[in-house]
Amino acid sequence: MKPLYTLLLLSLSLHAQTLQEVIDYSLQNNYQLQILQKESEIIDRQADIESTWDDPILKAGINDVQFEKPLSRDIEAMQNQFVALSQTIPLSNRIEIASEIEREKQKVIEQKKDVLRTNIAFGVRKAFIEAKNAKDNLKILDEYISFLHTPMRLISNLSAVEKNSVERYIKTQLLQQSYKLQRESWLQRIEIAKERIELIGNLKVEHFSDEVPLKNYHLQSLTVLLSQLEAQSPELKRVVALKDVAGKAIALATAKEQADITVTGGYYQRDERNDYLSFSVAYPLYIHDKQSNRKVQAMKRANIQELSYARTKVQLEQGLKITLHELKALYQELRILEENRIKINQLIANAKAKLASGGSLVHYYELFTQRTNNRLALNRKQLAIALSENQIEQLLGVIP
Repeated sequence: MKPLYTLLLLSLSLHAQTLQEVIDYSLQNNYQLQILQKESEIIDRQADIESTWDDPILKAGINDVQFEKPLSRDIEAMQNQFVALSQTIPLSNRIEIASEIEREKQKVIEQKKDVLRTNIAFGVRKAFIEAKNAKDNLKILDEYISFLHTPMRLISNLSAVEKNSVERYIKTQLLQQSYKLQRESWLQRIEIAKERIELIGNLKVEHFSDEVPLKNYHLQSLTVLLSQLEAQSPELKRVVALKDVAGKAIALATAKEQADITVTGGYYQRDERNDYLSFSVAYPLYIHDKQSNRKVQAMKRANIQELSYARTKVQLEQGLKITLHELKALYQELRILEENRIKINQLIANAKAKLASGGSLVHYYELFTQRTNNRLALNRKQLAIALSENQIEQLLGVIP
């Protein structure tokens, strides 16, 4: 069985690398989700426990033991041996309410699970986004590092006859080393993304074979997004569930203001005298305002949950608005970079056309550095856009 299990894990490690597969696997194997599932099972059982009466109490004993004759039962009329049974009987519906509270707690756990599922999907998408961006940057850097070999040779040859070319040669060398260092950094970003996947879902990913599609949230109506947030945000639903628990706690405290009674019945047996039955009812006297104070405390906790709901709603809504504004700004910056890319390509084309008539070959190659920097800047904006969209999906509770 163990080799089969190992083979299955190996298979998943090698093939479960698309975005949806990794999210699905992570949702099945995340440790925190498993913990919440166990907590859910405990609370489900607790609801059944709370719905039952307190257990009856069985008592047996001996009254009026005489030290001279401890085994005798007929010296005094009060001497007897007895068996009694006591049962506490609730006069309010506190048992039903206590069971309902556990059911409400069950809903809180379910909402916590939804919040966690959303965060798992968010984390996996973030890893895929960063890995894709790192691979795109590596491609740009590899192309440029390879391209720099030609101007390096050219400037090296020119440096023998032109003094200024020596400085250019050194600068180009430094530029090449700088891009090589950037390349190493992006390689490490891919490894970090792999480690993040393993941390979230206990899954080793060798290759990221998928990318996260953009939803173009900047084109969507803020009103529609806010309505979607209110309707499906798991974080907001979690706070609502906590509000419901707090409301039930007030009802429970109110029900407990009605005291329970304890009924006791016993059979008393005496030697040489008649046996007899005894029956009593015990009713506590609430004279220290404990129950009313508990109700006040429950109402205060409910008020705190109301405030928590209002705070969470504002935080989510403002978070959505701020991220949406940032997203629109990023798209404006991306458009400017796209316009610069077109201009740089035109400059490169013009410089290439002038080479035949004595144009500067060095200047022609320097324009490629500008183009590379522009492409890297475009990638940074695209990364920021993808991460902002991922943030919006987390706020909305989107799970692919």
